Amino acid sequence: MMAAEWLANIFENLGYWAIIISLLLSIIVAILGVLPSIFITGANVLAFGFYNGLIISWLGEILGAGISFILYRWVIKRPIEKLVATYPIITKVTEAKGIKAWLLIFEARLIPFVPSGLVTLAGAISNISLVFFMSATALGKFPSILLEVLISHGLIIVNKGWLIVIMTILILLTLILFKRYKS
Repeated sequence: MMAAEWLANIFENLGYWAIIISLLLSIIVAILGVLPSIFITGANVLAFGFYNGLIISWLGEILGAGISFILYRWVIKRPIEKLVATYPIITKVTEAKGIKAWLLIFEARLIPFVPSGLVTLAGAISNISLVFFMSATALGKFPSILLEVLISHGLIIVNKGWLIVIMTILILLTLILFKRYKS
């Protein structure tokens, strides 16, 4: 949590600019696709409080995913299509269309610790539209961001028993959705 505390101290000194900086950091993390965003979420919770930290973190994830999606599609879609064809989960997403593609992105976003960059990459090389991708991301990311916020906040004051309950609910919801829409 030291990185989050360090970043939170910077945010507290920046005033309203801290929101812009937080969103920009989230976008950079999303574009890079390999760094975890939990330290930004933790900093947001520490600097802006539970609810504002949640909203800022969620918006940052959505903006980052959208910008990454556009960049990935524009820059690396063609070169990477053949490489990722060897991964069944990515192939399943890239071949899906319409609501099925939306559900796959949504389900992948629901699981808190699935690498966000991988989901964005799969969406970018698929045929899903930006609108479908963004709506699946926005709805699917909310529970995982909420979990990150609770974890960050939990390190400060929340009883960890709630984290187990929320994680169990998220896992059960994901399993139910996966079984229901599995082809």
